[in-house]
Amino acid sequence: MNVKQQRTAETINQQAENITKEASVLYCQLSPGSEYCGGGEESRRALEQELLEHLTALANAILMNSAGLFEAHLFHSRHHPADAVHDQILTQQLTALKQVLAQRLPIAEYIAAAGYLSAAFKELEHPVLAVEPTPPVISPLEAPLKELADAYLAHLLAGKRTEAINLLRKEAKDGIDVRLLYEHVFMPVQWEVGSRWHKGEISVAQEHYCTAATELAMAMLHPYLQKTPSNGFSFVATTVSGDLHSMPVRMVSDFLELDGWTPYFLGANTPTDGIWKAVVGFKADLLVIGASMAHHVGILRQLISAKNNTIGANNVRVMVGGEPFNADPTLWRSIGADAYAPNARVAVEAARTLMQKK
Repeated sequence: MNVKQQRTAETINQQAENITKEASVLYCQLSPGSEYCGGGEESRRALEQELLEHLTALANAILMNSAGLFEAHLFHSRHHPADAVHDQILTQQLTALKQVLAQRLPIAEYIAAAGYLSAAFKELEHPVLAVEPTPPVISPLEAPLKELADAYLAHLLAGKRTEAINLLRKEAKDGIDVRLLYEHVFMPVQWEVGSRWHKGEISVAQEHYCTAATELAMAMLHPYLQKTPSNGFSFVATTVSGDLHSMPVRMVSDFLELDGWTPYFLGANTPTDGIWKAVVGFKADLLVIGASMAHHVGILRQLISAKNNTIGANNVRVMVGGEPFNADPTLWRSIGADAYAPNARVAVEAARTLMQKK
């Protein structure tokens, strides 16, 4: 890790509270008519929280020398909601942070931070829909369950959870490989649900409903997983503290279990000390960790670093995944992980490889 990058990130983190407060004052000077600036204490705290999230993502991107990490944070920030007015607010927030950083950081450290912010300003010049992700072009042969996925999604959007799940249970009872339902129904449907939410086509309540229904469907299909004999290895799977999105990690957990691994799935939002206690207590060979947002990567890095101070964890391998790592496929090396997987099927292969190296 570059010493200057580390020093810059540490300086920003050490001064984060003061930088955030000064930036909130400056923001209201730049945008006196903003809803954040005339709504009292609660509005001020909301503004400071958003500024702190931008600042934390910036520090993590600098620390790990990852432009993709800050780009991922910017993408998610732009879509809450996705419109020109919100883009203007975001631009003004980053402008306030940049001006405060110019006053507080030594010139060399400021230059490093300013580069990421300048790239963000250029991205914000383009209409928000221009950065809307496009799904990969998939041929009918690669998407054999498209009609089933469309029907499943239609039921969910209509609030018909039972009917949606029954479609998949019938397929499972008829003997389909449940992994195909994960890959060709759950994954594309969740992508579509997220995309529609980003575009404002469905509400956050509808998004939560669809996600909760899919989590229930996964649990109900679990007995249909066609398991193989034990391979002698075990793993712990979870997300870090503050990360509530456990579905991708759950998918990886189920795929590994199907491959003969003994699973210890902890769900989401597990504190660092609790994760390592579980790993050591279960005598796990592998730790599978997901990160759904850019600001979770710093916590994940601290988690991996804590391995060195955890008795009984020396030989445990760590595999990571999630949107920040998809945005920057080299990021996993920067935080000290042993492997990265973009999806559940690749995760199985990566896990096998890690065990061969033990």
